[in-house]
Amino acid sequence: MATRVLSSSLRAVRSHIASEVHTQRTSTDVLVLGCGIAGCTVAMKAAKQGLNVTMLTANDDPYDCNSYWAQGGIIYKAVDDTPDLLASDVKIAGAGRCVDSAVDMLANDGPKRVKEILIDEANVPFDRNDQNELSLCLEASHNRARIIHFKDQTGAAITESMLSATTQHERVTLVKSATAVELLQHDGHCVGAVVMDNSTQSTAVFPARVTVLATGGLGDLYENTSNPETARGDGIAMANRVGANLANMEFVQFHPTTLYIPGERRFLLTEALRGIGATLLDKHGNAFAKNYHPQGELAPRDVVSRMITSEMYKQHEHHMFLDCSHKEAEWLRERFPAINKYCLSKGFDMTKDPLPVVPAAHYFCGGVETDLDGRTSVPGLYAAGEVACTGLHGANRLASTSLLEGLVWGAAIVEHVASDPELMKSREESLEMAEEAYGTFEDNFKPTHSLSAEEKNKVDSALEETRHIMWDSVGVVRDPSGLKKATEDLGKLRSDVEEIYDTTNLSLTTVGTRNAIQTACLIAESALANPESVGTHFMEASKA
Repeated sequence: MATRVLSSSLRAVRSHIASEVHTQRTSTDVLVLGCGIAGCTVAMKAAKQGLNVTMLTANDDPYDCNSYWAQGGIIYKAVDDTPDLLASDVKIAGAGRCVDSAVDMLANDGPKRVKEILIDEANVPFDRNDQNELSLCLEASHNRARIIHFKDQTGAAITESMLSATTQHERVTLVKSATAVELLQHDGHCVGAVVMDNSTQSTAVFPARVTVLATGGLGDLYENTSNPETARGDGIAMANRVGANLANMEFVQFHPTTLYIPGERRFLLTEALRGIGATLLDKHGNAFAKNYHPQGELAPRDVVSRMITSEMYKQHEHHMFLDCSHKEAEWLRERFPAINKYCLSKGFDMTKDPLPVVPAAHYFCGGVETDLDGRTSVPGLYAAGEVACTGLHGANRLASTSLLEGLVWGAAIVEHVASDPELMKSREESLEMAEEAYGTFEDNFKPTHSLSAEEKNKVDSALEETRHIMWDSVGVVRDPSGLKKATEDLGKLRSDVEEIYDTTNLSLTTVGTRNAIQTACLIAESALANPESVGTHFMEASKA
């Protein structure tokens, strides 16, 4: 995994973290669930508007989020770039399913937000050339070199810089080890969340005038994933339970190249490696990418993932190889220090050896449906980042748009909230409504005992079986009969876990697995309902 890059900001963030979860006696203006780039953008911008912000992370370490592990970079602008050129690339990658207004918003607002928030406010230390200009690189399916980066640790640099800038603001409180269990509703409006203290498993009400989901992705629903273990679709499941509209749930993007080591979690090998000329090879040293697509290794991610999977199937192999050893060794070490360090620790020298690779669940193109202001269908509830579906990505995401989307829509949410006086109910009123809703939650949730060892084993086994089903039947290549069986099997697992959840005291195990299997069911059902093969949702005829 990537190494920490800004230790001074690590200390700054830790000094602004609340260590305990307790019921807030006053309502916050904005409750943010998640502290990646989307959550930090909301918190930073809202605090500057004079709003009080409470930002929660379910993890002990606030850096343990999807944004932190992004390697390659974030879209800025090439010297001869235009919004139309960027929009064209996004739409081509999205396989004709992008929402035009969302694409135009990202293409026009994106570079401005990068300059305003990341460069000028958060002071992210992006790489620069000898003339002190931002270093721009090319990534797959981009028509220009428009990606800025910090080595191969761009997400780490952005997350640390953003958390440092955000949590130093007196109006922002960051609470760690705080797991959101349910969203609270009063007369159809979201008024906050029920939150569990991870250490005690006790719950508290966090009232808010506005609640923002920034909970990240769901890659950990799959056996092979580039995501952290906590990426299991929690925000999507919670939103679904309060009736929020979801969209494009079948579109899961698989990153073509993660390091394959049997028995270990997959390690991302950034898109930028193929951008600088890395070649896909089989075990005999044969290049095969251009047999599938004229752009070869620089084809859209869904195409590259399928070509690798196809070769694995045809050759009865567990992986293929990615070779960048033709590049100058010292340049590779300097450009990709974290990848080089990790590979060396596992016995691979990327400057000499082809690296074993396998596709892995990487990014979710669907999610909680929002408009251009980040509003969901539930009043008072907003969403930004990977948990949200703005329609930007369509059926497949263009490289390096994810961080930018979180930035653009995080800022848009605050602009909408600050300009709409109807959203700013009195703090006393929102506190009363949240406490009333929390009372309903307590009345309806009546556990009879603590989770037993036997029950925990059943829940853990259900999660492992879910990951297996999702990889085998709801993965890179799908077919109707496999999806039908997957929905049936996942439905049974969901019923079993819900029964245990309903009768036992809250725990990280039951809360997380309940959300994971619910989200997996939603993905499988959506995939089964869409017979059209498009983008990341690649359908074959059912096997005999």
